Amino acid sequence: MRRSYAVGLVAFILCFATQGFAQFQAPMQDELKMTADPKYPDAEAVYLNYEKKTDNMVGYESVYARIKILKESAKELATVTIVYPKSQAFAGIAAIQGRTIHPDGTMTPLNMKPQDLTEQKSADMEVRRMVFNLPSVEVGSIIEYYYQLRLKEEQGFTGEHWMMPPQWEVQRRFPVYKEHFSFQPARENLGNSLLWYTNLPSGQRMRPDAAGRFELTLRDMPPLADEKWAPPIESTRYRVIFYFTGEVSGQQYWDTAAKTWLKDVNRFAEPSATIKQAAAGIVAPGDAELDRAKKLYAAVQALDNTDFSRKKTEAERKREGLKSTKHAEDVWNQKSGDGEEIALLYLALLKAAGVKAYPMIVVNRDRGIFNPDYLDFNQFDDVVIVLSTSDGKEIVLDPGEKMCPFQMVSWKNSGAGGIRETSSGVGPWATPLLPYSANVVVRRAELTVTPDGSVNGKLQFSMSGQEALRWRQESLREDEDALKKRFDEWLRTQVPSGMETHVTHFAKLDDPSADLAAYATVSGVPGTATSKRLLLPASFFAHSEDQGFIAQPDRQLPVDMHYASVYKDGVLMHLPVGLTVESAPPTTAVPWTGYAVFQIKSTPSGNDLTITRTLARAFTLLQPDDYSSMRDFYQKVSAADQQQIVLTNSTTAQKGN
Repeated sequence: MRRSYAVGLVAFILCFATQGFAQFQAPMQDELKMTADPKYPDAEAVYLNYEKKTDNMVGYESVYARIKILKESAKELATVTIVYPKSQAFAGIAAIQGRTIHPDGTMTPLNMKPQDLTEQKSADMEVRRMVFNLPSVEVGSIIEYYYQLRLKEEQGFTGEHWMMPPQWEVQRRFPVYKEHFSFQPARENLGNSLLWYTNLPSGQRMRPDAAGRFELTLRDMPPLADEKWAPPIESTRYRVIFYFTGEVSGQQYWDTAAKTWLKDVNRFAEPSATIKQAAAGIVAPGDAELDRAKKLYAAVQALDNTDFSRKKTEAERKREGLKSTKHAEDVWNQKSGDGEEIALLYLALLKAAGVKAYPMIVVNRDRGIFNPDYLDFNQFDDVVIVLSTSDGKEIVLDPGEKMCPFQMVSWKNSGAGGIRETSSGVGPWATPLLPYSANVVVRRAELTVTPDGSVNGKLQFSMSGQEALRWRQESLREDEDALKKRFDEWLRTQVPSGMETHVTHFAKLDDPSADLAAYATVSGVPGTATSKRLLLPASFFAHSEDQGFIAQPDRQLPVDMHYASVYKDGVLMHLPVGLTVESAPPTTAVPWTGYAVFQIKSTPSGNDLTITRTLARAFTLLQPDDYSSMRDFYQKVSAADQQQIVLTNSTTAQKGN
C-alpha cells in the first residue's frame, strides 16, 4: 500500500507540474514592440524569463524560457536541444510545450509530443540529444517553451536513486531580465555529501532553506563578455554546480583524490623488465642525465600518438590481437598510445634509466583554470612530466604533446594548475609560464617596388616555440596541399590587405628540434602612387594580436595572450630607378617597462631601403586594472606602424625645379 501511494503521489506531482506550465505568460505590449535592448543595443536576443527546477524527491527536472528575438542571427535559438544522460533510470522527456508569439501578437503553437522529437547524433556516447524547433520564428518574435525530464517511477520514491545534481548556467550569451532556479535534493543520497560550487555576482549568496531546498532568483543579468584574448569563458561565467562526493571537506577530497591518482600512475608506469630493456637500448651507460632524458623523449615522441591520428576501435584491436593498454609496456610494445599513455610511458622509461622525475596532471589552459574549491578531479586534462636534475633544477616536459620539443610545453599546459608528485608527497602546483625568448617568429621580405606602387618578391618565415608547434601539429592532421592552403590563409593576415601570397615549401616541418621555416611568394599593390610621389606602408607585416584592444576602451575580463613572444621583422625594398626616399619612419622605441618593448628603424642605402621592426612581449596574463596601460602601449605601436614611406619621383622633381 505504501508503494502504491508513493507511485501515485509521484504521478500526481508530475502531472500537476506539467499542467502548471500549460498557461504561458501573456506578452506585454512593450515586449512585442521591442526592437533592441536599451542597455545592450548589440544584443541579438534577450531572455525575458528563464526558470529551471530540479526535484530529486520526486525525480524530475523542468526548463521554461521566454526569449525575444532581436536579430536574424538569433533565430537559431528556435532550435532547442534537450540533453540528458543515457541511463536506464531516465524515463526521458515527459512533457514539452511551446509557441511562437509574433510581433503583432498572433501566436503559432508547437504541435509536438515528446515522442515526436528528433534525436541528434552526438560524439558523447553517454548522453542523448533530442531536438525540436519552434515554428515560424522571425525577427521580433517571442519564443516560449517548456519541457520536463523525469526518472522512471520504478526506481523508488525514497529518492535514493534520484540523484540529478543540476548545473545552473546563470550567465548566458544574451541578457536575462529575470531568472529563477530551484533544487530540492533527495533525503537519501547513498551516503554521499551534497556540495555546491558558486560563482555569482557580488552580494549574491545561496544557502538551503529549512526544507533543504535551494532557491536563486536574479534580475538583469548581463550577457557574457565578448572580449578578445580572454581566459576560457567557463572560468569566469556566473554559474552554480551541484555535485555529490563522499568526502566532507576540500582538503580531505584532494588528499584522497591525489593519492588515488598517484597510485594509478605508479601502477601504470612501473618500470617492468620490458621497460628496463627498452631504456637500456636507448641510452648509453656514460650519458649525462639530461642526455638520457632527451634520448628517451625522442623515443616516445616517435610513437603513434592517437590524439593526433585515428585511434583503433576495440574491434580492430581484437582483430589484430592487440591487448588493452593497462601498463606502460603495453604502449611500448604496440608503439602506440594516447597523449597521457605516452607521457606515463616516458615516466616509466626515466625511472628505468635512473632519472628522477615526477608526474603532474594539469587543467588545459585553453579549456579552463584549476579551481580547488570545485571538488572534481575531472577538471584535469593532460599529464606532464617534471624532470628533477641533480643540480636542483626542475624542467617541465610535455611528451604527450606530439611534435613538442624537448624542454618545452604546449602553451595550454604552461601556467596551468594541477596536482603533482614531489619528493615529499603529492599536492597542488602550477607549471611555469613560457618565457618570451622561447617563442620567436622572424618574418623576412625581399620586395621589388615598381613605379606604380605594386610590389613582388619573396617571404621567409622562421618560427620557434608555439607557432612552430601549431603548424607542425596541423601537418599531422592534413595533407600537404591542405596545409599550404591553410598557411596561405594565415599569410594573408600577416601582409597588407589585397596582397597575394602563396607558400612554396616548408623546411624542418618534421623536425621539432629545429626552427620551422616557410617560404612564400608575394605580389600586389600595398601603396598609392601619384604623379609625383609613391606612398608605401612603413610596416609591411601586420601584427594581429593588438586587434580589438585599441577599439575597446574598457575591459571586464583578464587578458590572456596564451604565451609571451617576440616578433622580428626585416623588409628589404628594392626601389625603382628615378624614385628617391623623401621620408621614412625615424628610429622609434616604445617601451612598457617590465611588460613589452617595440622598435622600428629604417635604413636607406642607394636604391634600397631596409625596415626593421621588433615587438617583444614579456607578459602573458594581465588583470583588467592593467588594461589601460596595455592599451596605451598598443596605441603607440599602432601609430608607429601607420607611418608611411614617401618616395619622390626625382625626374619630375627636377623638371619642376
